[in-house]
Amino acid sequence: MITNGFVHLISKNGFQNLIQNTTAQVSIETGLKAVGRPAFTLADTHVDKETRKFSAVKELLYQLLCLGIYLAVIPFTFKKGGFALFKKICAKVNQHPEFLESITKTKELPGVKHCAIDMFKNEKGLIAIHKLSHLSPQKRQDSSNTLAVKLLKTIEKNTDWNKVPNQDKDSFMQKVLNEEQKSEFFRQFYMGKGGIEMSSIAGSVVGLTILAPELSHLILHPIMKFIGMDAPSHSDKVKKEANILDKQA
Repeated sequence: MITNGFVHLISKNGFQNLIQNTTAQVSIETGLKAVGRPAFTLADTHVDKETRKFSAVKELLYQLLCLGIYLAVIPFTFKKGGFALFKKICAKVNQHPEFLESITKTKELPGVKHCAIDMFKNEKGLIAIHKLSHLSPQKRQDSSNTLAVKLLKTIEKNTDWNKVPNQDKDSFMQKVLNEEQKSEFFRQFYMGKGGIEMSSIAGSVVGLTILAPELSHLILHPIMKFIGMDAPSHSDKVKKEANILDKQA
């Protein structure tokens, strides 16, 4: 029952639309912290100017380092891992088409009988076809639409055409261009796409709570020293004020 509910959830297009911009959401949140926390620190007149300046620069660099480490490592690594994992899951689910159909059907639409992911060489092709499905057929067919052209090239480059049904590239691409978003053709990719996004969410949690903070702390102080931003004083009073600012921020 838990497995059925989980697969049904990640296969739903609404769920994927909600979470598919995980990286953008993390970037925006961290960017706001990088601006807001130093600004709050500088505005606190209860602490001396030197300590405020030190704490504000430290907080700004910390947030930027966290974001940089996250963007450099997490999305790429976890999307790759999610793609590899759900390739195996989809292969097993495809052996039971009746089961797959029962867990992917909705009140408005019938279930799909195939989870399509094996035809793609990597996650790029799967993500591209999902994004393309959100464009109208007219926009997909418009050669002047740069987004559509880019996505189509990504699909062609990252698809193993020997694994496409009947090895018919032309027929497959015609469906990519002409099928409606809610058609069974596009919905066969939802489960794989949902799996990749679940991996991205897991990566965000791991990256922002464990990896990025640890790495940031290791390189933060050398950077602060390099730019001439040593702690203003080692007195207990200044340390206490800096700790108060960090907690308030």
